[in-house]
Amino acid sequence: MKILDRIILTIYTLCLAIVSMFIMIFPIKNIKLLQVDAVTPYLSAAKGNYWYSIIGLAFLLVSIKFLISGITRTNRNNYIMRYTKLGQLKISSQTIVGLTENVVSTTEGISDVKVDVKFEEDSILLIIKGLVYPDVNIPEVTTGLQNKVKEHVEKCTGVEVKEVKVEVNNITAPVKVTR
Repeated sequence: MKILDRIILTIYTLCLAIVSMFIMIFPIKNIKLLQVDAVTPYLSAAKGNYWYSIIGLAFLLVSIKFLISGITRTNRNNYIMRYTKLGQLKISSQTIVGLTENVVSTTEGISDVKVDVKFEEDSILLIIKGLVYPDVNIPEVTTGLQNKVKEHVEKCTGVEVKEVKVEVNNITAPVKVTR
């Protein structure tokens, strides 16, 4: 959640807490501040004052925003958690990306790689997008890469790699070595 959203949520929660306290105290007869006779002049003064409508609209919009953000999954899980005898272990998606890029850097025939990590229950789905050199056998290079990445990530993390998808986006220009 962004910092601005947290600030708005905090202010919104405080305002709702105050309103809730007034609603809870309103039926108590011994508190004169919240008696119907005491509140009526304030309500009468609110007629024609559109600032109350604007504040009400702001609260409605904030409510809708937080309702929608609570329903939709905008933020994927950035960690996969494992439990060991000694406690919890969290492995970040950046760690998985680094492990994958390490394997790709040692693989000839593919370059300019971007890695996307998706965590599913107790497994990992990797999507590798990159460019291949014009003189390589694409199925051979990508199958070898898939096997190496799967083996390396599973060995280093102890988490099952469910699938390694490789997307070849284009062919890279050959590198000319000048001497």
